Amino acid sequence: MPSSDKLAGSGGARPILALLGGFSLRIGTATVALPLHARRVLAYLSLDKISEPDCDRGVLAERLWADSSPDRSRASLRTALWRIRRASPDLVLVGIDRVRLGDRVDVDVHRYRCRAGHILSHQIDDFTDPTELLSRTAELLPGWDEVWLLLAREQLRQLRLHALEAAAVQMCEAGGFAAAIDVLLAVVAEEPLRESAQAKLIEAHISEGNLSEARRQFDSFATMLWNELGLLPSAELVGRVGADAFPSERGPHFR
Repeated sequence: MPSSDKLAGSGGARPILALLGGFSLRIGTATVALPLHARRVLAYLSLDKISEPDCDRGVLAERLWADSSPDRSRASLRTALWRIRRASPDLVLVGIDRVRLGDRVDVDVHRYRCRAGHILSHQIDDFTDPTELLSRTAELLPGWDEVWLLLAREQLRQLRLHALEAAAVQMCEAGGFAAAIDVLLAVVAEEPLRESAQAKLIEAHISEGNLSEARRQFDSFATMLWNELGLLPSAELVGRVGADAFPSERGPHFR
């Protein structure tokens, strides 16, 4: 991106952009109000930056104004960028053909993904701290009906679930069985048919010495899995609790 096309940094307060639970932009102590078209551009650039450093202006205009002609969509993008730059020159860096989110913008989704990545790579010191962040319900831009958000929402949901499961495993390894079970109960309440979480919950009960709790959890999961999908738990999970399962017209039986 040519330096002559970049906006100079303001050197002022760092912009803080929130996308989890709803759109919010703060600069210093002030909450900045932007029109919807400008908010959409900022949101898209924030999510796009996770995988790409910048975005083609034509692609960005086409994605956000798919129902408009190319000329009209580019004009709409120019207007949105102008409104964003009025709020702060640190928010976006604009070139002739490329545009990207400013490096000084603090985005909650980026921090959320970073924390989850640390958990998944076992780079945490206090094993109870990350779950305080990850166990909160944090939907990405709720109420926004955007096709380009579908993949980002699902990726974030899967990342959250995997991170919570990994955090629970680390808690068990450190002897924090009660905290691990709390985390895993929250996961299976949200995704009751997720066998990986059910298996880790059952394993936590076994590791704690509560075999009856492990069997009760297994029976509940197996019955639900059969009733909902007509499926049996994996052979590995069945073997872990020492149960033999076989289907019948009335559902699975275990012995």
